[in-house]
Amino acid sequence: MRRLDKRWFRLLRGQRGFSLIEIVVAVAILGFIGAAVIRGLGTSYRATGQLDEQVTATNLATSYFESIKAMTYAPTYPSAGANITVPFQYSVAIVTTFSTDGTSWVSTYTNQTLQKVSIIISRQGKTILNVCTFKMKRPSG
Repeated sequence: MRRLDKRWFRLLRGQRGFSLIEIVVAVAILGFIGAAVIRGLGTSYRATGQLDEQVTATNLATSYFESIKAMTYAPTYPSAGANITVPFQYSVAIVTTFSTDGTSWVSTYTNQTLQKVSIIISRQGKTILNVCTFKMKRPSG
């Protein structure tokens, strides 16, 4: 047992430890790795937030389009969002323009047969989604 202890101490006696330069290099490498990981997490967090906004806006627009689709042709659709819950901080605007030939559009209805319905979804004043569809007045008869 005594012989084992002497060998162990001889082995340790040859070790001098780490130099200051080795420690500084190791800390610098760990710092670069840590900074890269934190930056990647921040980017991921922002991308997830933007994706969440896009999904919410798309779902809202789809709900509004389905509601407008079920209504008869009209100059405006003020009751389109009556049964739709708009999340906090989001706002929805419905803009309708009219045309007879599909090339020139006007904002006032004067018996045109083609209607362009645009839905604009915003969050805190920043437009997230702007989509449109067309609706045509069917001749009665």
